[in-house]
Order: sequence, then structure tokens, then C-alpha cells
Amino acid sequence: MSANSKIEWTEQTWNPTTGCTKVSPGCKHCYAEVMARRLHAMGASGYENGFKLALHPKRVVQPLERRKPTVYFVNSMSDLFHCDIPDAFLDEVFAVIEKTPQHTYQILTKRAERLPEFFTDRRCPPNVWLGVSVEDRAYGLPRIDHLRQVDAKVRFLSIEPLLEDLGRIDLGGVHWVIVGGESGHKARPMQEA
Repeated sequence: MSANSKIEWTEQTWNPTTGCTKVSPGCKHCYAEVMARRLHAMGASGYENGFKLALHPKRVVQPLERRKPTVYFVNSMSDLFHCDIPDAFLDEVFAVIEKTPQHTYQILTKRAERLPEFFTDRRCPPNVWLGVSVEDRAYGLPRIDHLRQVDAKVRFLSIEPLLEDLGRIDLGGVHWVIVGGESGHKARPMQEA
């Protein structure tokens, strides 16, 4: 089931997949991994395997059940473009997105290299806001160029957790930027300057 979100820039979360694997320094204190452990301990559906990647075909249709226009953060508990999620499953997710033009879907990934490949022969629906995480220079900044290769109506950067000075960033083709530090009791401090 999708859930109301406490994330200030969205309304609901939709998790057709859960679980992930770490790919960069931004993943070190992953909030979703901590939350998945709690949900697993509570016996919550979809977290039987903790934070191991899991596809949830029954969840794919959830947005079809909601008529009210809603802003969905897709996969707050996973990464939709994880290398172990088959293109066929992504096609099912994007088919639901296409069938629900009243909704807006915010999709954020750290696996930006997969974006241009996936969208080579597919269009990015106009109700998708496509974004990449940018936590540092080595891993985060290169993701921006991959994002620019996709013809998305809205392209955004989530510069959180901001782990170091990124220098001057070319924001050409980027429509929206979120900036913030890390949360949680092990949070690495962000230097605002």
C-alpha cells in the first residue's frame, strides 16, 4: 500500500520494489535500510527479507486505485533503476504511470547510468519528474550528465546528503534542486558554506 509521506517535497510514497544495495558514499547511513529493519521486525508485508531487493508485482497497480491527483515519490525504500530490476518490470511500472496522468511521479536514482539506456527506445512520461542523487564529486556529479540524456519534462537533483563541496555545477537542463544534510544519529555533518 502506498503511504502518506513525511518527506516535505512529496505527498505519498509508492514502493513497487523494496530493498537495495550500496553503490556510493551517500548510501553509508541509508534511512531506508534502517526503516526496513524496523518493518521486518514488526512483520510488515514486503519486508520479510529485510533490505534484500524484492519486487512486489501486486503493488504496481496501487496508483490505479487513486483518482485524486497525487504526487508520488517512487521507491522511497529502494532504487527503481537497480541493476537487478528487469526492464520488463520497469515497463509494468511505467505502464501504470502512463495510465494515471492525474498523478505526478518523482523517481530518484543513484543508478543514473541506466537511465539513457532504458529510455533509448522508450519515452519518459510527461508526469514523471526524473532525478539523481548527488552527494559528492566522484559519484554524484557524473550522474547529472546521465540524467541530461533523458528527455524528461522535469529533471531534478537531490543533493543530499551533501558530503563535500561540489564546486560549480552546470545546472543546464535541470529544473529543480533539493539540498540537505544527512539525518539520523550517525549523520555526517553538512557544512553549509
